[in-house]
Amino acid sequence: MKIKVMQLGMIGTNCYIFWEEGDRRCGVVDPGDSGEQVAAWIQDQGLEPQAILLTHSHFDHILGIPGLRAQWPQLPVYCHPADVDEKVHTVRMFGATFPSVSSFGNLRYYREGDRVSVGPITLEVLETPGHTPGSVTLKGENVLFTGDTLFQGSIGRTDFEGGSGAQIMASLKKLAALPGDYQVCPGHEGLSTLDEERRSNLYMLQAMAE
Repeated sequence: MKIKVMQLGMIGTNCYIFWEEGDRRCGVVDPGDSGEQVAAWIQDQGLEPQAILLTHSHFDHILGIPGLRAQWPQLPVYCHPADVDEKVHTVRMFGATFPSVSSFGNLRYYREGDRVSVGPITLEVLETPGHTPGSVTLKGENVLFTGDTLFQGSIGRTDFEGGSGAQIMASLKKLAALPGDYQVCPGHEGLSTLDEERRSNLYMLQAMAE
């Protein structure tokens, strides 16, 4: 699997574009902003997006959706239903108002154990709540897209509405128990590996001990 990382938006959210070499089909994880920029890069590479996959629905992970939809109007967006209120089309965070994920339409819901295929690549959904009720980690053959659940040396905040410290610790324990090693692709900052986080991430070490 080939992966392109683009840091987007005011908080520098990691957007990931993934595809298999020799195959034009690609997927987009967490397009946080500047969807037109993401679309232009995809087109320059001769790729064709099949789906947008969200690790959760906070504004800094979704604002690039309209820019991608401007080029590919039928592009589906996958999200966990616990992070979607179809009656709410705007949300407030950090004193500002943003569109909610439900405002974009054409949503498809995924849950624990569901699989989404993009060309020859299949990602499995792991429910990892705590940062938000519907936070998920997307597990591939050798990669984890962890969103704001697990960062390099840290974890996501749990003080937003719907956050839970107990849940995120349980989610970290769940990730730590996965057999083998994975490249960890978090929602912000640098990439890591699961082995490195099991060795040195104090939050994960605490979760493993509980």
